[in-house]
Amino acid sequence: MSEAAQHETLGIEATCTSINAYDLVVTEIMVAVGDAVAAEQILMTLEYTKVVTEVTTPSAGIVAAIHCQKGDEVQVGDRIIDIHRSLA
Repeated sequence: MSEAAQHETLGIEATCTSINAYDLVVTEIMVAVGDAVAAEQILMTLEYTKVVTEVTTPSAGIVAAIHCQKGDEVQVGDRIIDIHRSLA
């Protein structure tokens, strides 16, 4: 099996518990590219008008890419992190 076929990429999107949220600020990033993560692990926190949302991963894997930096503004639905999940 080729390297590309041994995993799938899971895109994690920005979310917020506030219904009308926009311009979420990345307040903390707890992982780096290459880190192994467990299911439900907190990856980063986002804030909108004092509401802090923890972004978690639904499954274990390896952080493949981080599409933002601390202090960046992102929108709900923006892809912010990619996780490679093993298919083995």
